[in-house]
Amino acid sequence: MKISKLDKLDKKVVLAPMAGITDGDFCKKFKDLFAIVTIGGYNLDTLTHKASKDIEKRGRKEFSINLDEFNNYIVEQIKKARESGALVSVNVRFVNIDEAYDKLLVIAKHADIIELNCHCRQQEITSLGIGQELMKNKNLLKEFLYKMRGINKPVFLKIRLNYIPIEELINNLNYVRDYFDGLHVDCFYPGKPYADLNSLKILAEEFKDKIIIGNNSVDSLEKAKEMLKYADFISVARAVLKGNIEWIKKLNTI
Repeated sequence: MKISKLDKLDKKVVLAPMAGITDGDFCKKFKDLFAIVTIGGYNLDTLTHKASKDIEKRGRKEFSINLDEFNNYIVEQIKKARESGALVSVNVRFVNIDEAYDKLLVIAKHADIIELNCHCRQQEITSLGIGQELMKNKNLLKEFLYKMRGINKPVFLKIRLNYIPIEELINNLNYVRDYFDGLHVDCFYPGKPYADLNSLKILAEEFKDKIIIGNNSVDSLEKAKEMLKYADFISVARAVLKGNIEWIKKLNTI
């Protein structure tokens, strides 16, 4: 069943998570622009925190928050993100859900959505069997999502197209379809400078009972309208970093 709170939103654009960038201070710069702002991704256990520090050593931005300080940190970040006027989603990753669980509960108490990262392709993360590797491991994904039922908050999956065949992706998502509420879909199309809308269409038709957020290469009103044929919302990242937001304002008035 689609989430009524999201069905009632009058905006169609979501701010996607960007490693080391989309925190509360970044989100609050964009007052009344987005339907949802996504902060993170954040590491919730020892192994992902270490992986994040290793990623930083080779020059990539990350959110490497001391785990002992995380709960206070995330409450403050969500509070700041709310100044955008949007719903707040928190993108998270972990290997040990038991270690992560208290942090999930804190996030759930203050945010509107928890987004499980099934998308990251950094080797330090995928070598742990998570990130985009979760789309291959339906049993581990089910274990995570089953335990997350107790947090009593909508759970979205951030996923990447064309990492595994669409048939396998649909099969694995069907295996856990009772445990998530939405899909944030990076329509990654290897070797192409545009989004894979055909696969998005197939996915959206299969999961009509879920909220669908389309992502990838959306940087104009025309591209947004095209992707919205198959998604409830579209999300943006690099376009915002480049200051390309006038088309979003126009879309909000349609």
